[in-house]
Amino acid sequence: MKKSILALLVGFTCIGSYAQSVVTYAGIANDDPTNNYESTSNKNLTDTYFAYPAGICFDPSGKMYTAEKNKVRIIVADKLSIRAGSLQATSFSEGYKNATGTSATFRDPGGLACNSNGEIFVADIENHCIRKIASYQNLGNGQVVSTFAGSNPTPGLPGYGTSGSKDGTGTAARFNKPTDIAIDAAGNLYVTEYDNFTIRKITSAGVVTTLAGTAGSEGTTDGTGAAARFGGPYGVAIYNSNTIVVTDPWNTNIRLVNIFSGATTTLTGSTTGADPRQVDGTLTEARFKAPKGVAVVQGIIYVADQNVIRAIDVSGNSVTTFAGNKGKFGLVDGNGTAASFTEINHIEADNNGNLYVSENSAAVSSHVIRKITISALAPSANFEATKRNLLVNEETILTDISGGQEATSRTWTVAPGTYTITSGDLTTKSFTTSFSATGFYNVTLAITNDFGNNTKNVESFFAVSTTQGSSIKEYSASNLASLYPNPTSDMVQIVLDPSVSLSNASVSLYDINARLVKEIDPLKAFSTIDLPNGTYYVTIVNEEVSIAKKLIVTHR
Repeated sequence: MKKSILALLVGFTCIGSYAQSVVTYAGIANDDPTNNYESTSNKNLTDTYFAYPAGICFDPSGKMYTAEKNKVRIIVADKLSIRAGSLQATSFSEGYKNATGTSATFRDPGGLACNSNGEIFVADIENHCIRKIASYQNLGNGQVVSTFAGSNPTPGLPGYGTSGSKDGTGTAARFNKPTDIAIDAAGNLYVTEYDNFTIRKITSAGVVTTLAGTAGSEGTTDGTGAAARFGGPYGVAIYNSNTIVVTDPWNTNIRLVNIFSGATTTLTGSTTGADPRQVDGTLTEARFKAPKGVAVVQGIIYVADQNVIRAIDVSGNSVTTFAGNKGKFGLVDGNGTAASFTEINHIEADNNGNLYVSENSAAVSSHVIRKITISALAPSANFEATKRNLLVNEETILTDISGGQEATSRTWTVAPGTYTITSGDLTTKSFTTSFSATGFYNVTLAITNDFGNNTKNVESFFAVSTTQGSSIKEYSASNLASLYPNPTSDMVQIVLDPSVSLSNASVSLYDINARLVKEIDPLKAFSTIDLPNGTYYVTIVNEEVSIAKKLIVTHR
């Protein structure tokens, strides 16, 4: 599930270009949600109306909850029932009232998340608060709705929330249009706050803090905590145990935020403001048009980008169109790009390899829930080597260990080109190679099978030196460490998660040829003023981790 970290522990998924099937899961397509609304329960999935469907989540037993303009519904035994919110038309029934079941009211509920106890958290956008729905018992038992964080309702009916920006506990906190919610394994909530341009963190006890961004300050800047800027954060999902992924439709990009430090970086998309285009490519090349909902399944980030679903494979350095046709708006079921969507709002994953999206469009008939099945036969490029820390002319074996159906074709790329292959070639499953020059070598593997194609690229996969003592230690890319600013022309600060200690770490700076430039005091910022322009690597090693981070030095 997007909102839970459990789904991330399985491994990397497969993303092919046409392996996924899209079907209409629930709802009758319509273009008049004001008058076409649902007031009864126990409805067949395809015999009901949705009015502006939004957030989706699953409870621990697999029951799906959906939010729409004035209510929250549940699917039990393939039937839709209203669990909280009004039975009336949306134009007459929005409000802010805490109560049981259909006596409660909402005002534009958005993202949903469920904790391990089955309690549902709702981003009540226009009431500027986070509501909580008690866990499901049975259809005959109502579920109590309360305010978990943000202002209590104003007196009288219909009741309103109070916008603002204030950290605090429970109802002492203030929000301004909270849009989506994700929940980690510890029960902490992460909330995108669209009109405050911030990311908020709420503990299971209801303590609200601002994790990243500054209320009222819009922008594109990467940075840590209050120094970061957002244009309008919308969707949020747990990426791994240290990081959330956030969509920023106003800036048309995808951001990563460290859940401990608030360190914010742009993963992919424009870094200089809105550039609304749907362009596939590397993380640097890719562009997004209107990214909203986001889900993570086995390490792949799926983004609802207006009328298509994009797949971000960080390890493969790629962004692809996973489902939908960029040039079409409509409700067409089918496989991959043969399917089409209207305008996708939120996206969620179950634990069975399926994605679900809510669609609502003002331009074409819409307001439905669609289901997308991810095929396990699609290719997922991956590789390994018998040794990555090498001496000049020392041999190593590279092997394709990709997932999915066996590749029908593959192409290896190794750069720079100062290497020799002694067995196999750049199209075989494995080959033996050695390197004639010192330095860092990048490796790319592109594979194709009957279900699509996929590419994985790893920068500095090999480190080659003339003597074993000068070679850097085996390392891994890690989001436990960041360098700021990067690129740089002056001082550089190392930012680590609280789980990693610098006090007993060895920190070194190497050039692109794996030659040691200097040792660095782990507790101080270091200068790059005397370094030539180019690419360097900072290594951080202690008893627990061995990390290398690329650093670009640019003197203007």
